[in-house]
Amino acid sequence: MAYTGKNFDKSSYRVYCLLGDGECSEGSVWEAMAFASYYQLDNMVAIMDVNRLGQSEAAPLKHDMETYRKRCEAFGWNTYVVDGHSVEELCKAFWQAQ
Repeated sequence: MAYTGKNFDKSSYRVYCLLGDGECSEGSVWEAMAFASYYQLDNMVAIMDVNRLGQSEAAPLKHDMETYRKRCEAFGWNTYVVDGHSVEELCKAFWQAQ
């Protein structure tokens, strides 16, 4: 959607993608982040919910926010780590992501 919006629709809409830390154990998430970085999809915002819960057991990185941050930044993403229970922090991060 972000690729189409930027390259075909030439539209200003943004695409928001909600990710769980359990699914971030899979390669497809990191492939998508690499794709978005390669094609400079600056119209895409990924929101990662790190709650330590995988489908059948705890997510491998548990609450290791520093590792998640470093991985996202390695793909060229601007990364903001916030307390998901703080509306103020969330709003600030969404504003900065524009």
